[in-house]
Amino acid sequence: MNWSEPPLVGSARARALRGRSAGGALVALGEGGVDHGRSEPGRLAEDYGLVPHLVGGDLPTVLAQLADLARSDDTAPLVLVAADLAVSPVALLDVLDGADATAALVVDGAAVADRTSVPAAVRVSPARRLVVGVGAAGQPVAGPTAYAAGALRVRAADRAALADTLAALAGTDPLVLDGADASDAFDVALLAAVRAGLAVRAVTLAHQQVRRGAWHVAGAPGSPWQQRLRAASRGNDGVFSTLAIRPISRRLTAYGLGRDWSPNVVTGVSLGLGLAACAAVATGLWWAWLLGAVLLQASLVVDCVDGEIARFTRVSSSLGAWLDAVSDRVKEFAMVAALAWVAARRGSDLWWLAIVVLAIFAVRHVEDHAYAMRGRAQLLGGDGWPEHPVEAGAGLPTAVPSPPGPRARLVRDAKQVLHLPVAERYLIMSLGLLTMSPAVVLWALGVASVLALAWTQTGRLARAVTGRDGFRRDRPDHQLADLCDLAVLPRPSGTSRLAWQLPGALLAVEAAALLLAAGLDTDARAAAYAWLAVVCWRAYDNVYRLRETGRGGAAWLRHLTGFEVRIVVLSGIGGSLAAPAMALVVGALVLAALSVGESMTFWRQHLGRKAQQG
Repeated sequence: MNWSEPPLVGSARARALRGRSAGGALVALGEGGVDHGRSEPGRLAEDYGLVPHLVGGDLPTVLAQLADLARSDDTAPLVLVAADLAVSPVALLDVLDGADATAALVVDGAAVADRTSVPAAVRVSPARRLVVGVGAAGQPVAGPTAYAAGALRVRAADRAALADTLAALAGTDPLVLDGADASDAFDVALLAAVRAGLAVRAVTLAHQQVRRGAWHVAGAPGSPWQQRLRAASRGNDGVFSTLAIRPISRRLTAYGLGRDWSPNVVTGVSLGLGLAACAAVATGLWWAWLLGAVLLQASLVVDCVDGEIARFTRVSSSLGAWLDAVSDRVKEFAMVAALAWVAARRGSDLWWLAIVVLAIFAVRHVEDHAYAMRGRAQLLGGDGWPEHPVEAGAGLPTAVPSPPGPRARLVRDAKQVLHLPVAERYLIMSLGLLTMSPAVVLWALGVASVLALAWTQTGRLARAVTGRDGFRRDRPDHQLADLCDLAVLPRPSGTSRLAWQLPGALLAVEAAALLLAAGLDTDARAAAYAWLAVVCWRAYDNVYRLRETGRGGAAWLRHLTGFEVRIVVLSGIGGSLAAPAMALVVGALVLAALSVGESMTFWRQHLGRKAQQG
């Protein structure tokens, strides 16, 4: 095992085990078994504090023995590994020492370097990253997406359900008699876990070397800990982040891991750097704009570090993810405001353009979330568990897709750029600042955001209108109601094919109402921007709360200050006041106080519930 193979990354505390599997039973399935410290599984038992157990015989006998072992204890986890699995224990941290859940290690098909004698193909849920199909014992799986690397951790509460299914497979199921033998025991056990209805979380092995018999996947250069640091970078970043930002952030992450930096503190530093960049831009001085461009990119680099530290050390939390995401939006809001502020001081009223840019940002984001949640609801809403695997498998291929070629990767990169992720938006702002022109930066942001919105809307609407999106009215997204900040009007049920468009449409209508209420008054437009910033923050806050906790904003806040209430107030301000600036400022302050106060109360209660459960 390569537990301490140098060069190491991080402090002893950053690399430390939490002991989530300590005391659990370890069974190596296949030829070899556990050799108490001399075999790979034997050393794995020592590293994680597991108790090795031996099983043997033909496949039905192995499964029956495994069923008895699973029933023997309901207080500690059960860890199953393929006897011919060769992998660093560092690569198993997220399975054996991560969250207390049933989890399996998988390798995406695109990462497979040697396909000789590959292990079982599995289908991983795109909605919840669960293993929902296993091709084992001669039975193919429809639409597979990955390979079972050979490690499964069954939490204590799931052992009894697994035991019942293992016993059934050993006694009556023809699968175990159709050309399968004891060498297939691990894959059949994984199949049993899925058949038992267990939520088997798929932990994707990335950038780390793994071998199972003749099957081999090459890892990234360096020691296992360096490979883990490489894997801590998010794999779905945009092109600019992948090529330019992440290589820098990983170096800073390694430094921070050695000094036990807190992810939430790093998020605060990133926010501080971003706001410092905005303050520099607000001065209007040429040298301060250059400094602002640099600080903005530094903020982006540091913003990557908090997530990398959290993933490396397995301390991710819903609050941390919310803080990370919301702070990004605050920095963008402040930068757009600083640009409009400088333009106004120079004699150009660009607050209207700032309002438009901010509205497009928010519309795009809530539309993305609503569409993603709509697709997730479609997957989770059918018969069967958890993604109606029989129906979903009809007509799908039975082989894991081959790695994408150069052309496919180029197309994927182009689509990511068109979607305009956060790193690309920050790049536009930093490059625009070098022109010393607020109008150039705001127009560049606006045009790029419109093109990104058009790109996503065209494809999604075309699929929806032509019925190619597979939408079914009986599988609605129940979170959609919480995305729509409606006070009186009925909230959408999600049964309409285009209902996911409503949250973005409401934001667009409010932005238009703010422009009408402010009229041509520059001060009023600045106040209208502040009002819209609060509304957009509230929308983002709601989106990330739903994403991380599944719970939306409080009903009292929606009834008191929801969309219709705000529109009525704006109509009164625009229709009755010659100088609406002060009224808009007061409205923005009231909305901010209520929205931020409600959010703080929500997170305090959420953390209290988590503490009680933990």
